[in-house]
Amino acid sequence: MKEITCFLLLTLPAWLPAQLFTDASQQLPDNGAKGQSMDVRAADLDNDGDLDIVLANEFQANTLLMNGGNGIFSNGTSGNLPQEVHDSEDVAIADFNNDGFLDLVFCSEDDITLGWSNVHEYYLGNGTGQFVTASFQPSDSEANAVVSTDLNLDGFPDLLFGNNGGTGVLINDGTGQFISATERVPQLQRTTQDLAMADVDMDGDLDLMEGNENGNVLCLNDGQGFFSDVSASHLPQGLNIETRKIAFGDIDQDGDVDVFLSNVAFIPGKMPQNRLFENDGSGHYTDITATHLPSDSDHTIDGIFEDLDLDGDLDLIVANVFGAPVKIYENAGDGHFGDATLSVLGMYYYRDALGVIAEDFNGDGLNDLYICDRKLPQNDSKDLLLLRHPISAIPQLEPLSDQIRLFPNPAKSFIYLSSNSELPDTMTLYDNTGRHVSTLSANADEGRLYKIDLPKGLASGLYYLQIAVGIQKPMYIHWE
Repeated sequence: MKEITCFLLLTLPAWLPAQLFTDASQQLPDNGAKGQSMDVRAADLDNDGDLDIVLANEFQANTLLMNGGNGIFSNGTSGNLPQEVHDSEDVAIADFNNDGFLDLVFCSEDDITLGWSNVHEYYLGNGTGQFVTASFQPSDSEANAVVSTDLNLDGFPDLLFGNNGGTGVLINDGTGQFISATERVPQLQRTTQDLAMADVDMDGDLDLMEGNENGNVLCLNDGQGFFSDVSASHLPQGLNIETRKIAFGDIDQDGDVDVFLSNVAFIPGKMPQNRLFENDGSGHYTDITATHLPSDSDHTIDGIFEDLDLDGDLDLIVANVFGAPVKIYENAGDGHFGDATLSVLGMYYYRDALGVIAEDFNGDGLNDLYICDRKLPQNDSKDLLLLRHPISAIPQLEPLSDQIRLFPNPAKSFIYLSSNSELPDTMTLYDNTGRHVSTLSANADEGRLYKIDLPKGLASGLYYLQIAVGIQKPMYIHWE
């Protein structure tokens, strides 16, 4: 029998010694990244191939930060974005008037309370980073959240507003003009802080979840953009929580979307503990917080899923206020999360963190972090820009040959082998000194994907996996 021998440079992660992100906030402008920012979005506003920043500001005009192509930003607001003052809470970005350029819709919350004319801001872009006020303006309503999606499947982005009251729905006529269609969503009297959409029941359309101060709501899509409330049957009941943000993600790699809820206790008596709900595949959720998520009493305003350690599963970035730092929760691969803040960030960042996004700002193929906050008189710091350190970038999936692929790398307790041929005859693990560690076996998962369990108790470090399968001639490949 001839052999193909593939040497896999297998890295078992050691979380504590390696910092994954570097603080690059000095690359943000003093005159643009010190606002009362409530939320942040990224998009290529000027069509130059990099991601710019849009900041929704509270009681200040909103801000555009233009990317120089390498993650160095300048304030591009002046002359490019009308400087109206509102209590802006969120922004939706899409090509609403179908001219090929991105437009902006900001929603406002407390304008009515303050006696202002509460008009959400709607600006049309020309593709150069310049925006002008649209002739159509969304109707007056008090909203903390706005999202854009094609509800009626006509190819044009529509709008949903998370209101103090029933959720607002505006259907785009294709020219950037909108028609109210609140009959599409159950009109429940809730104070909504966030709206999020995902295919929770795996039927091919986007469903809607409302993050509310007074009871979260899950609505299923009928496939035509009309929604029905299934909260009582699909969501855990009896939770006295005040939710600020919703994050969907497949935490246990079973193919469906689970939910992380960012919670606060601004209303007396509310439970501040963040919540983790597991999907059974049909959109029915179970509360697994007690066993899968660190216990906390923080006031969490935002949280997003991101594979921070490039091991193939989703970790969590959690943005807190009122004395708690930004936190990182590492996923063990099965949806169990543990605090890994110091190992990933290298320090605790204490700030009023209200929004977080993960995008590639410096064009190196790795997602960085932008965290916006509300600047208080005693806090004159800028927003936080954290760039992914390239040394820590190890590919999850790389070809070893035309016949074999192995992933993830770094690995923890197991790896997968994808083979176009039969199951390998032998698999032998060596450490970086050449010492034999173990002979491994593989279990078929599905098709020609095999799961290989690694020996328990392996120290963090570099390992080589020798794979032998019967083919016509030997081949030697070293993967780094």
